[in-house]
Amino acid sequence: MRLNATNLHAGYGGVPALHGISMEIQSGEIVALVGRNGVGKTTLVKTLMGLLPVTDGELLLDDQPITNWAPSKRVRAGLRATFQEKGLFQELTVGENLRLNGFEPNAQDAVLEQFPKSLSGRQSQRAGTLSGGEQKMLAAACALKTDASLIIMDEPTEGLQPSNVEVLGDHIDNARSAGRGVLLIEQHIALANRLADRFIVVEKGRVVEASPADDPTIQTRIKKRLAI
Repeated sequence: MRLNATNLHAGYGGVPALHGISMEIQSGEIVALVGRNGVGKTTLVKTLMGLLPVTDGELLLDDQPITNWAPSKRVRAGLRATFQEKGLFQELTVGENLRLNGFEPNAQDAVLEQFPKSLSGRQSQRAGTLSGGEQKMLAAACALKTDASLIIMDEPTEGLQPSNVEVLGDHIDNARSAGRGVLLIEQHIALANRLADRFIVVEKGRVVEASPADDPTIQTRIKKRLAI
C-alpha cells in the first residue's frame, strides 16, 4: 500500500497551517517525520486521516484519490493513526476501549501483552486512571495489533519510560518486517535514528528536508534544523 500527498494545504478556520506538503509512505518502510513544536506535524496527521479538510492538493492511496474520503473509510481502507492528544474514552474501562477498537474480549490479552509490565491484566481499570504514558502505550498497542497496512504515529513515546520506548521501538520494527508502513512523527531522535528508512523534516508547514536515513549528512542537517 502506498499513500501519496501532493502539494497538501490545510488549516484551522481559514488560517493555513500546511503550505504545500508533498510526501510518500508505503508498506514495508518506516518514515520518520521530525520538526520543532508547532510546525504542523499534528495538523498533517489530522489531514491525512480526514479529520481536517484539504484546502488544496491531493491525497492518493494506491493511486486512488481519497482527498474527500471520511475518516472511517480511510480506516477501512487500511490507514490507522495514533494521536498526540489522548485518544481514549476516559470514562470507559480499558476493556471497553479495546472493544470499541474492534478487539473482542478473547483478543484483548494479546493487545495488552505488547507492554506486559505496564498494561497486562488491566481490562477492568477505567482508562482515565491510566498515566499519560500508559494511555499512549494502549493507543499504540491497539494500532499495532490491527491489520492496518499503514500506521501513522504522532509522538507515541511522549511520557514513556526508556524501557517502554525500547519495547515500542521493537513493535514498530516488527510492523515493518511484517510488510506494514509506519509514518513515525517523533521528537525522540534516538528512536527515529534507530528505526527510520527515510527522514522528512518539516518547518512552518513545509517540507525542508527529505532524505534516506543512510545519507551521511542527514543527521547533521536534522540537528541544525532542530537546533539540538
